[in-house]
Amino acid sequence: MGCESGTLENLVTPGMLSKLNAFKGKRFLVTGHTGFKGTWISRTLVLAGAEVHGLALSPELGSIFSRIKDLGIQSSTTLDIRNRQEVDNFFIHNKFDGVFHLAAQPLVLKSYEEPIETFETNVMGTAHILDSIINHESAQWILVITTDKVYKNIEVDKGYCEEDALGGKDPYSASKSATEMVAEAWRSIAEHRDSKVIICAARAGNVIGGGDIAKDRLIPDVIRSFYNDTPAVIRNPNSLRPWQHVLDPISGYLRIGEMLLSQKSIANAYNFGPSDDSRLNVESMAKIACSLWEGSQGYVVQTDIKQPPESKLLWLSSVRAHLDLGWKNKLDASSAIKWTIDWVKESEKTDAKTATDLQIREYFEEIA
Repeated sequence: MGCESGTLENLVTPGMLSKLNAFKGKRFLVTGHTGFKGTWISRTLVLAGAEVHGLALSPELGSIFSRIKDLGIQSSTTLDIRNRQEVDNFFIHNKFDGVFHLAAQPLVLKSYEEPIETFETNVMGTAHILDSIINHESAQWILVITTDKVYKNIEVDKGYCEEDALGGKDPYSASKSATEMVAEAWRSIAEHRDSKVIICAARAGNVIGGGDIAKDRLIPDVIRSFYNDTPAVIRNPNSLRPWQHVLDPISGYLRIGEMLLSQKSIANAYNFGPSDDSRLNVESMAKIACSLWEGSQGYVVQTDIKQPPESKLLWLSSVRAHLDLGWKNKLDASSAIKWTIDWVKESEKTDAKTATDLQIREYFEEIA
């Protein structure tokens, strides 16, 4: 990200991402577009020349969506996907080439505090979306974005593949596993109704990147400690997660979109996880982040507060995505942290939109 501020409009303009030409002029819906990952994929599609529409709850104060004054999307609809009638009414009146479904309650610890809301949003909300799209033929396809935590985690040192058993011990993981079952059920419903709508699922790891302000996520918590001039507090220092920059799984989602737009046959589900050079535990990630911030007060390990149980070992196999889609990670975990810190610094120097656009352009046009 060595571009000088003030020259961005000449560097990144709608339709400039030549590697994503398949999306130019097409019409897409991103549910959950006001969220962290939803904002990043919406802006990427806009820069690729797509017509993007959003459906979500109102953005959180201080979120990346609220910091970008003009995301470039055509419409932004505030809607709770738990409301069956409102969802149905929306899809009666709107048609799309494809739908990226990211609207969800995305936090493990919050799911312990609000388990019913988590299931209502992740499971029934997805059912509402899928049923309305199929009933009204509102899109050619829908990509349901889930998580690495859909797998029945038996804490083994292997990468879970798409054929492995699904399951979940905590409310969040269980709800996302159930989301996958909803997707499978509505594939059967689509076939029964002779619908041509294609439903695919994408499972990604622990994403990090600029603009994530979620509570109880490692890198956002560490970044907040920088500004508070206090040591970062970390949990489960030895736990291993599939860390990856947000643009890596997004590139996978877009690759699925490209395949579906060209009417090529694909599998029902794909993993998008990091490569083995990203096998870093929580403490290693925190240490790298602190080393990149001048004046960091370091970190401390939390040991005196009881926390709900979380997985200690979780990894994904992305072999199917490599073979079927030609997809691969571009950023290892260390690079992902650096890109995140660089985004924070660039957003201070210029603004959040500039920082986001520069990284999207570098990722899709400059990195092999």
